[in-house]
Amino acid sequence: MPNFPYTHLILGDQKALAVAGYDFHVLNAHSGEVIHSTARLDAGVRDRLNKSGAIRCAAVDSTFTHVIVAGDDKRLKVWAVGDELKLLSDRELPKRPTKIGFTHEGRTIIVSDKFGDVFSYPLHPDPTPISSTSQTGASRRGSLTSHENPSNGTLILGHASMLTTYLLTSDEKFIITADRDEHIRVSWFPKGYVIERYCLGHEKFVSALHIPSFRPSALISGGGDPMLKLWDWMSGTLLSEVSVFDAVEPYIKVKAPRWRRGWNEGDGGDEEAAEGRSKGKDKGRRRGKDKAGGEESRAQGNVEQREDQSEPTQTAAKSADVEMAESGAQTPPTPQAVNGSSEEDRLIFVVHRLATVDRAEHGRHILFNAVGATAVFYAPYPVDGERLPSSVVQAVDLGKPVIDFTVDSNGNVWTFLDMEWGTSHSPLSENVQSIRLLSWQNATLSELAGDHPTLLKTLNSQCIVPASPADLKALDLYSALSSLPKNVDPEHDPLIRDTLSEAAAASLDGEGKQLTQRELGRLRKKKALLAKIQEQERQKRFSREGTCTGTEGEAETEREVKRARSESAGDDRFVPEPSGAGGTTSTGAGDLVDVETRDMEMDAS
Repeated sequence: MPNFPYTHLILGDQKALAVAGYDFHVLNAHSGEVIHSTARLDAGVRDRLNKSGAIRCAAVDSTFTHVIVAGDDKRLKVWAVGDELKLLSDRELPKRPTKIGFTHEGRTIIVSDKFGDVFSYPLHPDPTPISSTSQTGASRRGSLTSHENPSNGTLILGHASMLTTYLLTSDEKFIITADRDEHIRVSWFPKGYVIERYCLGHEKFVSALHIPSFRPSALISGGGDPMLKLWDWMSGTLLSEVSVFDAVEPYIKVKAPRWRRGWNEGDGGDEEAAEGRSKGKDKGRRRGKDKAGGEESRAQGNVEQREDQSEPTQTAAKSADVEMAESGAQTPPTPQAVNGSSEEDRLIFVVHRLATVDRAEHGRHILFNAVGATAVFYAPYPVDGERLPSSVVQAVDLGKPVIDFTVDSNGNVWTFLDMEWGTSHSPLSENVQSIRLLSWQNATLSELAGDHPTLLKTLNSQCIVPASPADLKALDLYSALSSLPKNVDPEHDPLIRDTLSEAAAASLDGEGKQLTQRELGRLRKKKALLAKIQEQERQKRFSREGTCTGTEGEAETEREVKRARSESAGDDRFVPEPSGAGGTTSTGAGDLVDVETRDMEMDAS
C-alpha cells in the first residue's frame, strides 16, 4: 500500500516536527522517540482531522510548545505539544493560506494567503461575537472584498496578486513579501501599509525567498526565471545573479500537462476549488451561466506523474505567459506521461526552497530545489557584482522528485522524496527511505554513507502513514506547476478566477443581500468582465475550429456585456466595451483583459 510522503520537517535543538498527509509527529531530535502524533489519536478525532484535508502549511514556535497547521479547509489549528497533545483553537481563515509562521516571541501568528493578503492573529483567540455575515439579511461584503476576516485577524498588508511567500527580518522590523506578478516588496512590520522598498527585476513569478544568516542585509530570490537573484533588500539593489535553469532542466521529471479543451465548455467544476461554487452550479443552463461552471473550476494542475519516465526532458518555455493545465470537468483528466507529445506536456521551472550553508574555509553555498526535479542543487555564494553561469551549479540526484528539504545546524540536508512517483502502487520494499540525508565533504554535498541518525531511522520506519491512491491524488504535490505561471487564459489566474466565480454566484436583485451602492457597482463590473472573458474565449474556440465568429451566440454575449455596462453606468469607474467596440484601443485581446482584470483586482483588494 502506498504511503504519504513527508511535506514538512522542522528541526529544533531538542525536538523535531514532521508532517505527512493529514498527520504530524513530534519527535525527540536525539533519540528519535515519538513524543506526540495525531496518528495516535482516537478514531473519532482522526476522522474529523481527515475531513479537514491534508496539511499544507505548518510551523512551530521557538520553544516547541505550540504547533500551528492549516490546509485546504481554510482552518488555522493551534496545538499544544508540551506534556500532552491538545487542540487549543480552530479558526477560520478568509482564504487558503500559502505560508504560516510565528513571530520570535511566539505570541503572534502570521498568515499569508492566495488572495494576496497577510494577516496576524493572536496565539489564543479572543472571544468573538457571532459574525454579522451569518445573520439573515446580512451584507455579502466578505465575498466582494479581500479584507473581510471571519476570525478578526489584523490586516498587515495586501498585494494585488497571489502572495506566494513572506519573510520576517531578524529584528522583525520589516516583512518581505513576494507575489505571482514578479514583485518583491519590503514593508514595515507590523505597519505593513508603509512600503520601504521594492526589489524589481524578476520577469516571472517569485516563489522562494531566503535571508542568509551570515549576511542579514542580503536577500536571495527565485521563481520562474532561469536564475537566482541576490539583493540588498533595504536599498532594492540587485547585487548578483546565478544562472541555474540549464543545470536543473535535465532533472525535471514531473511536467505540467496541457489540455486543449476550452475552459468554458464544461458545466461542472471542482466543488472544493473556490467559495460560492455550489450557488452557481445549478444555474449552468441559464443564459450566460453555462460558462460560470467552467470558470469556477480550479486549474488544479494535479500533475500525477506516477509513471516511470525515461525520455529526455523538453526545452522550457521562454515566454512568461504559459498555457497551463485546465480542469473543467468534475473528474479532471489524467495528465499525460512525460514521453507523450510535446503538445500535451509543458516543462515548467519553479524554485521551491532556498537555503544557504556557511562551510567556513570550504566556502559559502546556496542550496535549492525545483518542483518536480529529482535532485537537490547547490552553487557557490556569489560575490557582489558577479554573474555566475549554470556550469557552477552542482546536483545530487536522488532518483525521485524532491518535495522539499531542510538544513540542520551542522549544515546537513534532510530531503523528503515522493517515493510513490513512478511506482505502480505495488508493495514497496521495507528499506525504502522517504527521507534521505545529505552531508558535506569539504565543498561537496553527497548522500550520507554509514550509520544514519536515530531520528532518520524513526522517520523512515515508525512514522509512516498509509495512503490510498485517492489520498495521493488529493495531495496534489505539484500544483505549483499550474498555479504559478501566468496564462493567456484568465480562468487559470487564482485571484481572478475566485473573484469572478463569486460574482457569477452573486445576484444583483436577490433578497437579503443588503449590498451598498459601492458593492453593487463593483459586482456589476465583475459580471461585465466575466461576460467579456467568456466572449473572447468563445472567439478563440471558434477560430480554432474554423467557425465564423459572427454567430447569434456572440451577439447575445455582446448584448450581455452592454447590458452590464449600462447597469453600472452610475458608478465612477469605466467598464470597457467588448473587443472592437468604439472608443477602446488595445494591442490585443489579451492586453485588454489584462488591464481590466488588474482594475478588478484593485477593486477587490
